[in-house]
Amino acid sequence: MKNKGQAVLIVVFGLGMMAVLSALVFAFFGSKTVMRQTSLIESSKAYYAAQSGIEELMIRLRSHHNFGNEWGMAYQLDNGAVVYATISGDLNTKTATATGIFKDFTRRLEVEVASSSSKASFLFAVQSGVGGFELEKNTEIRGTLGMPGNVYSNGNILGESLSSGTTGAKVLGDVWAVGKISGLTGDTSGGVYISGNAVANQLLRCAVEGDVEAPVAPTSGCSYGGEYKAAERPESMPMEAVDIEFWEQQAAQAAIWPGNCVIDSGGGANDCSGTGKRLGPVKVEGSLTINSGINLTLAGPVWVEGDMTINSNVDIRVDDSLGIEGVVVVVDYPGDRFGKGKILTSSNVDFFETAAGGPAVFVSTNTEDNCQVNPAVKVSSNTSTVVFSAPDGCIYFNANSFVRGVLAKK
Repeated sequence: MKNKGQAVLIVVFGLGMMAVLSALVFAFFGSKTVMRQTSLIESSKAYYAAQSGIEELMIRLRSHHNFGNEWGMAYQLDNGAVVYATISGDLNTKTATATGIFKDFTRRLEVEVASSSSKASFLFAVQSGVGGFELEKNTEIRGTLGMPGNVYSNGNILGESLSSGTTGAKVLGDVWAVGKISGLTGDTSGGVYISGNAVANQLLRCAVEGDVEAPVAPTSGCSYGGEYKAAERPESMPMEAVDIEFWEQQAAQAAIWPGNCVIDSGGGANDCSGTGKRLGPVKVEGSLTINSGINLTLAGPVWVEGDMTINSNVDIRVDDSLGIEGVVVVVDYPGDRFGKGKILTSSNVDFFETAAGGPAVFVSTNTEDNCQVNPAVKVSSNTSTVVFSAPDGCIYFNANSFVRGVLAKK
């Protein structure tokens, strides 16, 4: 009996040891699982921090941010992760690198951004939104240096005359219209002369030298020199976006000018350009007026909260330090985008790019799309080498206007 009792104790002891060992094994592997899961979560936070850095650089790249030869940033995210991002390179290729750090984990992403040669065949002199594009009298759209003056419209393209001679409404390039190509005052007169190809939903009043595409064949009011192809109308194409909020922040963080600013040769208390006639980066908390005879240099982004008026015989230069990216001027009054935020230029206003070809880009957030009354942007004669954008309004050009690019609702 004594030996039997000892045997039972040995069995109980052995079972107890097995239970303890089992518990230790489960505890060990369980803690490993928890640690592994925690590591995955923390590593993911570092990865997503790096990804957010890449996305931030891509947004700035699309918004024509002036990076120079190399540019960097560092941010701490709400979850405690930190991201360091840099971008460098030339006009053809840029390398964007972002490093995300969360606790003991570091993740790094690198993206190489190359310019697309395919884009060269699809450059627009003019791109309009649903408001369309209208050519009064003898308006001619052409590119610079012999390049096509292509037009893309999410609405109609309408012209006052389709003559191919010295008069008439002409597009010396290719045309895409989500709507129709027709006459300015109706579908029985007027029209547009197009030196290249034309793609539209309807081809009613036009003279096209190249091929045409539309769901149905052109009417007798639209002649063409090439071939007709039955095809769907062009798709609505989103306009190139300018990151307005970003440029406003850049201007406001640098300097604030309280109230209106009047740039005049005599200077004065209301002249925000100083004796050197240099402007930017700055936020003007009011309207900006540039009086006649001024030679102004834009040295950084400008945010104008009221209206912007440029009087006659003014030269506006972009400082060479801004390189290929140029400069952005935003005219935006968030509290009243219908009544304020307009741009008006008078005759003989000339804009000069940087030595590297960086333009001045003027953006109006005004929503007035009635071109005949008081449009968002009104450009008078002899205005050149500049880009105007009014994504929610109309841009109206008077005679002899020369611009580098146009983006507008109408």
